Amino acid sequence: MKDEALSPMAFKMGELPIAEPSASIRASAESAVRRLIEITALQQQTHRTILDWLRMEYSIEKPTNKLQNLTALDSDGFVAEVKNNRGKKLPLTAAGLHALREEYQRTIEPSHGLAAEALKLECELSDLVNQAYGLTPEETALMWETAPPRMPIPKPPKPSSANCG
Repeated sequence: MKDEALSPMAFKMGELPIAEPSASIRASAESAVRRLIEITALQQQTHRTILDWLRMEYSIEKPTNKLQNLTALDSDGFVAEVKNNRGKKLPLTAAGLHALREEYQRTIEPSHGLAAEALKLECELSDLVNQAYGLTPEETALMWETAPPRMPIPKPPKPSSANCG
């Protein structure tokens, strides 16, 4: 299928082997998944709060794609996107600029740490799945070499690395 994705067709899925993880792999995976769910909820709440604040305080009804991905922006990028979204008819005041930078530090900056933690957990889960399937370092390297272009986690610097980069 597109980007080499697996097809959910039943006759093909019936041939897909399902690994039975060890108790320790299962416990580690469950712990990582629980934390990922917590992080996702926190990130979503931050996203909703910031976009609501921007709507109410800065008249941003339709945020740009960049504003939709707050953790990818640094402080200057955040301010530039708000300015861009408001247009020339609604320039930022000095007080408005100051409030944006303060809110970035208070609310968005902590999200960067959570995003990094989530990536680390996703990479750990990837490694746990590889362990459950009993993949060798060579097989893991082959998987990464043939990964689709839009792989959700980055290729690790070493084939069996748990930090994904």
